[in-house]
Amino acid sequence: MVEKKKFMVEGMHCGSCAINIEMILKNQEGVQSASVSFDNKEAVIEYDNEKTGLSKLTESISPLGYTLRDPD
Repeated sequence: MVEKKKFMVEGMHCGSCAINIEMILKNQEGVQSASVSFDNKEAVIEYDNEKTGLSKLTESISPLGYTLRDPD
């Protein structure tokens, strides 16, 4: 099932960080779209929750020093 969800992003220091995170997220299995905002420190991700989730998405960006958090 595809869902669209907003996550808080920790560890960003500039607009280039947001671009890098967005590229990584878009290349993950199950991700249909991703938009990362440095100004808002958030990512809006549309993904198939049967193929990926918060844990897998965070694992994909954590080697670069970034973390996704569920705002709920």
